[in-house]
Amino acid sequence: MQVGDLDRRIVLEQPTKTPNNYGEEVLSWSTYRTVWAHMLWKGGSEKEELQRITATSKVIFTIRNLDVAVTNEYRINYDSKYYYINVINEV
Repeated sequence: MQVGDLDRRIVLEQPTKTPNNYGEEVLSWSTYRTVWAHMLWKGGSEKEELQRITATSKVIFTIRNLDVAVTNEYRINYDSKYYYINVINEV
């Protein structure tokens, strides 16, 4: 992949657990890194679960090598939408 193909600016966010006033752990997200990426839509699906319609979009983000490994606990913030990571492959 050519560097010019990385035309989307995405934010990798990592989960952070912090205690609230009652001592319960609350999950919040903090910015890990902002990187350039290539985005490829792979379709989606819709199904009914518990009398609700659930839509799923499949998107592949390709980024250049990071010095620290990103895990599937992270998420991607792109265009004010959140994408949860299912699979990480090395190209």
